[in-house]
Amino acid sequence: MKNQAMFGLMAILLIGGTILPAMSQTEPGEEIAYIELNTDKSIYDLNKPISISGQIINFVSNRDSILDVVEIIFIDPMGKTVSTSGYDIATSGGIDKSSTVVIPIKFKATPDQSGNFALSTVLNTMLFNYGTYAIQVTTYQNGHSVVSTSEFEISSVAVEESSIEQEQVPIEFDICKSLRELPSEDNVTVDLRQGSNLIECSVDSNFAIGDIIVIKGKIDPNLTTTVAQVLISIPYAKPMVFNGDAGKWVTTTGTPTLDYEIETIRDMTFKALPEEDGSFSGFFQIHSGNFETAEYTITAKYLGHEDSQTVMIFDESVIYDMEAEFILTTDKDEYVPGEIVQISGYITNVYATGDTVTVIVETPDTSGFNCTVVNECTADDSERKIIPDKGLTEHTFSWNYQLSSNDAAIGKYTVNAGNTVAQSETSFFVIEDTLATQTPPPSVLEPSIAKKIIEKFNRISDSDILISLDEKKIQDSELAPRVIQGSLFTSARGQESDVNVQVSTSEGVCVIGQDTSCLVDQSTRKPGAIYEIVTIGEQNYKIRYSGPDVRLEKFSILPELSGIPIDIKDWNVQVMKDEQPTRFYYKVSYVNLE
Repeated sequence: MKNQAMFGLMAILLIGGTILPAMSQTEPGEEIAYIELNTDKSIYDLNKPISISGQIINFVSNRDSILDVVEIIFIDPMGKTVSTSGYDIATSGGIDKSSTVVIPIKFKATPDQSGNFALSTVLNTMLFNYGTYAIQVTTYQNGHSVVSTSEFEISSVAVEESSIEQEQVPIEFDICKSLRELPSEDNVTVDLRQGSNLIECSVDSNFAIGDIIVIKGKIDPNLTTTVAQVLISIPYAKPMVFNGDAGKWVTTTGTPTLDYEIETIRDMTFKALPEEDGSFSGFFQIHSGNFETAEYTITAKYLGHEDSQTVMIFDESVIYDMEAEFILTTDKDEYVPGEIVQISGYITNVYATGDTVTVIVETPDTSGFNCTVVNECTADDSERKIIPDKGLTEHTFSWNYQLSSNDAAIGKYTVNAGNTVAQSETSFFVIEDTLATQTPPPSVLEPSIAKKIIEKFNRISDSDILISLDEKKIQDSELAPRVIQGSLFTSARGQESDVNVQVSTSEGVCVIGQDTSCLVDQSTRKPGAIYEIVTIGEQNYKIRYSGPDVRLEKFSILPELSGIPIDIKDWNVQVMKDEQPTRFYYKVSYVNLE
């Protein structure tokens, strides 16, 4: 049998130890399990409670639930397990014999379905002493032992730290505002005296000329006296002078003052006598002409102690002298169906953003398309209301506008945005898929749909390239050439204007080039258009050209009328260059025109 004193000691410890339910819920992962272990503090005093919590990360319940149990032990500064002891009394040959037995103190906690566990116990002086201890937690996952340890300290310093945490800060204050529609010195004074909820302190610290900055603070009651006052000050942006005869404040750039009884003032101040509980309050009226748009530090001083807060004051009269500007942009000028258009807006030269910005996207006419599914023609909404971000005099907003992947998305888009402050407009185009500048796979026939294929040719370094167009027969369908798209890329920085592409027909007609004799010799992008209509032989073509002075020179050739093929079978492409490295890419779209 066991000695009763030993069981009493175990009872003391276990009564102090309480297994707590887990609090957090985290989905387990699929990697190797490990334990995250935490304690509520790092330093404890003897006979004080300690709370232990943890989680088995990537926890998976074992088939035998007994193996899920978490075992917790304490390890003393000597590296030994915290244990209790007693006497084991046994009978041999009719004679009672006793021996000392050492029993490690172990706690067990059952984790929840997410692997969370917790334990609370008391650091009893019968088991613990001052020093650095470790907590060791062990469990089993997938047949393996998982162990984690965490150290803590038992010290009388914990009492001192607790006292420090509860010690009052000598002086502190908050920046507040009046919620009244028309705050004045009189009604703010009344609201402060009555403790009205019309004074709000959980607000931003931005103020404009004419506003009232309300200060609410507190002094450590142990420091308060019946005579000492809190001095609160905010610096003027411009030095001030006080004319004793006139009895008023004027700026150094304002009305002339007398040569006597003049005192230079660089701060606006007020004094407040703390209440019995240490609380104090007051306010500043921000007058016109005394402050510029800038940050200002408000300082409160009391018996050698000090606290400070920063506020932003705006002189809107200066800002309003400038014309508000509303800038609207997109990240690119051209997109292909299915892409995301990054619409960005900038409202500048204003302090207030005004109301919510309304952004409207005018899409191409889709009446000729049979869009049976919702958003098939237009994937995103055509209108969005956005609250701009706060700034000083510049406020931004953005919208990632999703384009439809349907051919109905092709065309011109106009973006209009505005609010009561200003408005702006921009536009972009959605075109047929263009060539990428990255290294594509080798030339291959790529069917996109049963009635359309795209033939690609990539990374051509030659200076003379022949594009021959023939009809294609795919799945018993006759496909005719409909679109030619080409891209010329050079890595020769600064020499873009010296490396160009020239496209001619087999009859020698220069369609795209840098010479004025060519049908198109400049960029075709103009306000409201990206194509230029030219006549070649007896057929009109839509020609799109990026222009000659770009690193990636692009063009496309497409018959103006729908339903007809390119009637010119051979096209000559010449890369105009010296020794610059170039790569030419092109593709031909073949479609069933029946």
